[in-house]
Amino acid sequence: MSDPVADVVAATFGIPTSTVTDALAFQQAREWDSVNHLSLMLSLEDAFGLTFDDDEIVALTSVGAIRAALRRRGALQPAE
Repeated sequence: MSDPVADVVAATFGIPTSTVTDALAFQQAREWDSVNHLSLMLSLEDAFGLTFDDDEIVALTSVGAIRAALRRRGALQPAE
């Protein structure tokens, strides 16, 4: 089963999908720096057809937080 969030994170950072967990956080992975954080936000917006506001962009600093935000917006099912 494909994990759309992990797929976007892995593609954006050039890391294996298997390393993307909810615990993965900003600056925990060498690839997740401030520039790539913005790239990730844009990639997620494109992939899920939504727009994050500035406060969300600042707050979405872990894969778990990203999943929670996508679920709140109805862009991700509870089991994903």
